[in-house]
Amino acid sequence: MALSRKAWVAAVLCARLLMVAFLAMSVELKYANHTRLDYSSWDNYYQLQSYTYAVAAAVIGMVGNALQIPVAVYLLCTSKRTPPSVLALDISMYTDIVVTTVLASGVGAGFGATKDALQIIKHGVDWTNEKNGSRDDLIRFFNKGNVAISLLLVGMVLSVFTTVASARLRARATNDDLAED
Repeated sequence: MALSRKAWVAAVLCARLLMVAFLAMSVELKYANHTRLDYSSWDNYYQLQSYTYAVAAAVIGMVGNALQIPVAVYLLCTSKRTPPSVLALDISMYTDIVVTTVLASGVGAGFGATKDALQIIKHGVDWTNEKNGSRDDLIRFFNKGNVAISLLLVGMVLSVFTTVASARLRARATNDDLAED
């Protein structure tokens, strides 16, 4: 049995709300993640630019979805009375594609940089003279970074769902227009 347009729009709305929540948690965890020790003499090189990119990707994802939530609510409220605007569905679908691509690249950058940094800390640096726990401090920092990037990954998976659902709603609207002719 096929789902109605209203069910698809409701599912997309729920996925968008969940996505905004997961992306907000990702940004919060990234900014709450600090090292125990002061590395200002290193010019804070442990702060990876990839994390900044991942945070920017999460913010772009939140903004893109926050702008689409009113459209989803409108489509949910008017689904029985009037057919959806094909232009609105086009904009929604292409925005979802862009947001999904940005989130996917943020996830890749975050996980890749974290893996490389942990590899260098664990195997590429001689820690024999280290007495203050810098190695464990940095490993803890990057492991918490992995948690934030994992939340970004969940947001990206939800974004993939909204992209597929938007494309399906758009295709269905086109088929409805052709059936009327």
